[in-house]
Amino acid sequence: MKSLIQKTTATVGTSAAFLAMMADKAFAQGAGNSIFIQDPSTISITAKGDLASNITTLINYFLGLLGLIAVAFLIYAGVLMVTAGGNEDQVTKGRKIITYAVVGIVIILLSYTIVQFVANALG
Repeated sequence: MKSLIQKTTATVGTSAAFLAMMADKAFAQGAGNSIFIQDPSTISITAKGDLASNITTLINYFLGLLGLIAVAFLIYAGVLMVTAGGNEDQVTKGRKIITYAVVGIVIILLSYTIVQFVANALG
């Protein structure tokens, strides 16, 4: 029961911190300044730019998502190690997860560099 409460508290706390970081504007500023309201005449389903830039943008968004997942694994591993309570199996599992997440982040950064290089080389 205590472990469930700790996990729930960690999840809620992490979610609240993430939402606090993502809050760019106060909602009390009015509809004219809201980031969520857009003029319907400007909404378009067609892509802007050429095919290469659209593919590069799509790949960059995907790499960003992978980076976010890797950071989530780092946080999970840290919580796992902190709540291990002397259990060496949990500490070892946390270290493995951290190692794999860091390797993943390095691969993601290298992939981003390669994508940028190829996009710039192709023009």
